[in-house]
Amino acid sequence: MYKLIRFLILLLIIAGAAFTGTLFSVEPEERPQMIAALKAFVGLPMGDRLNEVKQQVEKIVPAEFVESFKEVRLGESFQPVASCGKTKTTALEKSSSSEIYRWVDEQGSVHFSDAKPGATRNSEVMSVSYPDRQQYFSLNLNDDAASLPAFTRDRVSADMHQVYRILSGDLDIEHLRKVFLNVRVFAQQADFQQYKQLRAPRLRTNSGFYTSDNNEAVVFQGNNPEQMRAVIRHEATHVMMAGLYGATPSWFNEGLAEYFEQLQLSGQSRQVNPVGYHWQYLQHRSQQGALMTLRDYINLQPAQWYAGNLRDNYGMAWSLVYFLMEHKTGQQFLKGMMNEMAENYCWSVHGSEYFDRHYPGGLQAFESAWKRWLSNSMPAPHRY
Repeated sequence: MYKLIRFLILLLIIAGAAFTGTLFSVEPEERPQMIAALKAFVGLPMGDRLNEVKQQVEKIVPAEFVESFKEVRLGESFQPVASCGKTKTTALEKSSSSEIYRWVDEQGSVHFSDAKPGATRNSEVMSVSYPDRQQYFSLNLNDDAASLPAFTRDRVSADMHQVYRILSGDLDIEHLRKVFLNVRVFAQQADFQQYKQLRAPRLRTNSGFYTSDNNEAVVFQGNNPEQMRAVIRHEATHVMMAGLYGATPSWFNEGLAEYFEQLQLSGQSRQVNPVGYHWQYLQHRSQQGALMTLRDYINLQPAQWYAGNLRDNYGMAWSLVYFLMEHKTGQQFLKGMMNEMAENYCWSVHGSEYFDRHYPGGLQAFESAWKRWLSNSMPAPHRY
């Protein structure tokens, strides 16, 4: 039996090495499909003999070791692996439209044309030669029950486009990709739970989740349209970040999702409000000296992050992003970090090391400034 186990382990190592080599030799956009195919293959029934071997192995291998391997195939816990290689995106194309000119004739009438008027007329160029931002983002809203309140589709579309505009605005133009986002809304909690069991059976949620397998944010409609849109913004931010950046640190991933959950649109203005319950809770914990040091917190691996004190972890994630967006130094730091993540989609830079190298004064200076900020009154909304 031990010989068989050793053989199986050796076989798995060889197969894993071969798959890893193939995975990193293909284009990033193809990697999620390869991983999904592997997941499907692993789940295939392999006959009674394999089940017999599995039972024998489980008899002699510690239960927690077996469970740790089951975990990577279930639900959102697989997300960091699946995101090592961006989700479905396409390259942007330069706008092919010609320049449009606005000019006024002798009678005072305004004209528009794609041909430049004669030299005797004053004209104004109305078009620009960079890619149209409408092509940066594609939204598919799937309402299974066809019961969304009036204008919800338009509002969700506007929310998602504005989240993407803010995200993409901090990226260099060569790093931008067109992201495809599927939003699925369920009117009945039973239907939501049934779909969650299919897509993410290990998650415990009754409001929303996301999966990078098909670029999908899944949300329960509930009785509060504003709350539903907030959950959509949160989960959809995860999907967009997977498309733009691939794998990201947990504090950054959840911090931006919490940040954009608070986005409010009014006419042409965009505003992100602070989260009062995060702020009050963090101030209390900070005064008690109960918060984890930022060096320990930022270096948490995903499994540690989600298995820890989630009230602390989500609150700190939101506060770090909000604080960085408060001032020019923080915004420049975030811009550099996002550009580096866009170039290195399998984020390999240790969190604290990145702060030490790129934030003025390193992580120690950042933590001191963050703690002073937490000791003040609640910050003002951010306007874009």
